[in-house]
Amino acid sequence: MIPSSRRYARLLTASTFALLWTLVGCRGFFVKPTLTGITVTPANPNLQIGNSLQMLATGTFSDGTTGGVSNVSWTSSAPSQVSVSNTGLIKALADTTSGVSITATSGTASGSTSVTVGASSAISVTSNSGNSISILSNGGTGTSVTFTATQNGSNVTSSATWSSSVPGIITMSAGGTGVLEGTGSVTITATTSSGSGSVQVTVTQ
Repeated sequence: MIPSSRRYARLLTASTFALLWTLVGCRGFFVKPTLTGITVTPANPNLQIGNSLQMLATGTFSDGTTGGVSNVSWTSSAPSQVSVSNTGLIKALADTTSGVSITATSGTASGSTSVTVGASSAISVTSNSGNSISILSNGGTGTSVTFTATQNGSNVTSSATWSSSVPGIITMSAGGTGVLEGTGSVTITATTSSGSGSVQVTVTQ
């Protein structure tokens, strides 16, 4: 008969081995997801000379999730026409005849979008509440905000496709209607078959 102390030692060894095997088999659970790609938004904006727009970099990771990206480096293919700061703020400096590529890079992953300046397809986007909206003065979350899109002197609000860079702050629906959901800065974009335009809005409490 094996002494109880030896049986306990054998059981402990077997349990430890099983635990280690389980941890090795599940080692992927402990591996930090790696950045595999970057999406830059708003996509393909059009600006007029002197206008600025905040670009956003959203990462796609190896586990299929998406989220913010740290240590992003921003570059412009034509900085004399469209400059970009180290935080992703672009500024239109001169008319373009073709798109200027704005690229966000982090490690080996990168993403870009094309920016044009002064083209006839430019869309001007405005809000009935201006660029600074207070949730409290507008009745709280769930309050509607109206956006208007104008292209070549024509109102294209109803025909444009509307999008929000942060739906958790403002959600957009057809016809340029936005609904306040939270606070922060958000870019609202209107796109037609021949151009796009954006406006940045800050929602405060």
